[in-house]
Amino acid sequence: MDLQELLDHRGIEYRKTNNPAEILIACTSGEHIDKSPSLSYNLEKNMFHCWSCNFSGGITKFMKSIGETVHIDVDSKQPYKIKKLKEKLQAVIEVDSLKLPESRILFDEDFKDINSKTLKEFRTFTTDEMNLTDYVCIPVYQFGKLKFIEGRLGKPVTDKPKYYRTPRKAPVAESLFPLDKIKNTNYVILVEGIFDMLNMWQLGYHNTLCIFGCTNFSRKKLDILDRIGVTRVDILMDPDVAGQRAANKIAELLDSKNIVSRNIVLPDGVDPGDLTQRQAERYMA
Repeated sequence: MDLQELLDHRGIEYRKTNNPAEILIACTSGEHIDKSPSLSYNLEKNMFHCWSCNFSGGITKFMKSIGETVHIDVDSKQPYKIKKLKEKLQAVIEVDSLKLPESRILFDEDFKDINSKTLKEFRTFTTDEMNLTDYVCIPVYQFGKLKFIEGRLGKPVTDKPKYYRTPRKAPVAESLFPLDKIKNTNYVILVEGIFDMLNMWQLGYHNTLCIFGCTNFSRKKLDILDRIGVTRVDILMDPDVAGQRAANKIAELLDSKNIVSRNIVLPDGVDPGDLTQRQAERYMA
């Protein structure tokens, strides 16, 4: 019996995170009430640490804290490594026919007030394939899988839309980008568009997620946030009527999962994609 099987057997709730080697458990020290799991358990190292009270140690200490005497085999990490390898292989198998165009050039310029360093970090490129000529393209990955490519017109071109997504009907109901890059999932910032996210990212807010349109925050996305252990959210929509209506709806959904939220209302005419460093520090304080 491994640890997760034991927790399931005992009815002890835990949450998975972006890191497959880590789960979150309500602290077992008995020193404090822990409604939002703050004890991080590393399944690979069999070590734990509570970020609230600093209760920490190894498998023996943890087992004692839950009053358990069942033996957990920790002699070898091989089964866990095999499990991770299978998950990686499965991720490759599950990739759809969508692939990055073979002929593409890494974008090496500033664009729409986003610096080249940030754009490179998101593997931004240009190509003449897949009807993406004249577009600056950002590949959107989630859980290691290429979901779609988001294109932004580099310069005005007659009869071409400002944004072009391929596949055209790619579902965004479960897309929170760049979820794979978020290191600490306790607290995130939600914005509408991909360039809102890129601007916040280059300002240093590396916990910002794009929901791809103010009306595209769904229960599926809510479940993902809950599953990865998000406990606090700043909602940073556009200040217009549609954006604020969406912000209120998002707040209600988050509240249904006991996720604390704050709606940050920017001044009229100022979108998250326009924020300067000074403005961001002021409004995000």
